[in-house]
Amino acid sequence: MTFTTQKHLSRRTFLRASGITLALPWLDAMQSAFAADPAPTMRFVGILNIFGFYGTHLFPREAGRGYIATPYLQQLQPHRDDLTIISGLNHTDVRGGHSCDASFFTGAPFPTAPTFKNSISLDQIIAEKTGQQTRYPSLVLSTSDTSASYTRVGVAVPPETSPARLFAKLFINGTSAQIAEEVRRLQQGRSIMDRLLHDAKRLQQHLGAQDREKLDQYYTSVRELEQRLLQDQEYARQPKPNPGVKRIEDPAPGENTLRLGLHLEVARLALQADLTRAVTIHFGGTTKTPSAPGDSFQHHDLTHHGQDEQKLARLTLVERDLIVTWGKFLQSLKDSNDGNARLMDRTISVLGSALGSASLHHNLNLPILIAGGRFKHGQHLAHNPDTPPPLCNLWAQILHELGSEVAKFGTSTSASLAGLSV
Repeated sequence: MTFTTQKHLSRRTFLRASGITLALPWLDAMQSAFAADPAPTMRFVGILNIFGFYGTHLFPREAGRGYIATPYLQQLQPHRDDLTIISGLNHTDVRGGHSCDASFFTGAPFPTAPTFKNSISLDQIIAEKTGQQTRYPSLVLSTSDTSASYTRVGVAVPPETSPARLFAKLFINGTSAQIAEEVRRLQQGRSIMDRLLHDAKRLQQHLGAQDREKLDQYYTSVRELEQRLLQDQEYARQPKPNPGVKRIEDPAPGENTLRLGLHLEVARLALQADLTRAVTIHFGGTTKTPSAPGDSFQHHDLTHHGQDEQKLARLTLVERDLIVTWGKFLQSLKDSNDGNARLMDRTISVLGSALGSASLHHNLNLPILIAGGRFKHGQHLAHNPDTPPPLCNLWAQILHELGSEVAKFGTSTSASLAGLSV
């Protein structure tokens, strides 16, 4: 008979002595000796390309696993077994050209209506579920100033546009004075919350039942924010993880495909360090592309090509480079470990658009590429564009994979997308 005295250590165990704090890597002792393997920690990275893709160069003619790779999918052949190309989908009642970008990760209908009010994006639902377990509930990134992420009340989350600034925020330790100032600001926030809570309790004595219920909801929000501030104070005092790479610098103006690639690299480092589990990136087009660094491109103008051969050739160059950039990110996920698995197997990444045809400004047959996670990939999942399931079915399935057991998301009619199994 074999006995064990193995102790269980928290994944966030630190060595502390004489004011020095050292974070430990993942150790076998961080898992209980008799416990079953813990459920894998899943992540999400969603990229919105507002100008879509030229469908002829993206969608295969054949459905299923035996599809012949199109010019764009040829760039992803090394990842064929780890990704699925989905055609035919759209968001229910989401029409209106570029206005539909705001609804891509939310599914909120009628984005052109004067009374339109957006809803929460799937990354922010993930953030609500996992945010207390990570230093940053989510990373909202952009190559411009526009966000692809929305709060529960439909307000756009301000994005970070600088990969260099993001890298410094996540991985560069500040001076003692800078850390002390950050803690001071957080403590000031806590004292404000304390005063608000005291005033709210005093006010409660003079309210009716319905208002007291509203105030109870307010208490809950205050307590959640207070917990977040307490956690942030602790994080501010801890050393930031060393990503083991050189400091990332921003690209030149207009080089937004390179900017996207740098955002993805910093995001990959953050996911591997478990600093966050939800990332969205808004890609708003580019005027430079890596394959032709000496040329300048008007991305939006090229999408209105009217089948002009010269415009199509330049558009193909820009879009192919975008696909290649995502492919490099997928390769980095394969090359990175998360415990005993590839980070690719623990990360669901989506590259898509709210435009089925940027040339026609229509919002049908949206281009959707999904990679990683536990899905059975290697196929072209072709839905009938005349009677497709809503795209929100895919968003609901992703939320379930990330541990958010939502009964419904947006206009979803099912908790999963037909044909995409795990």
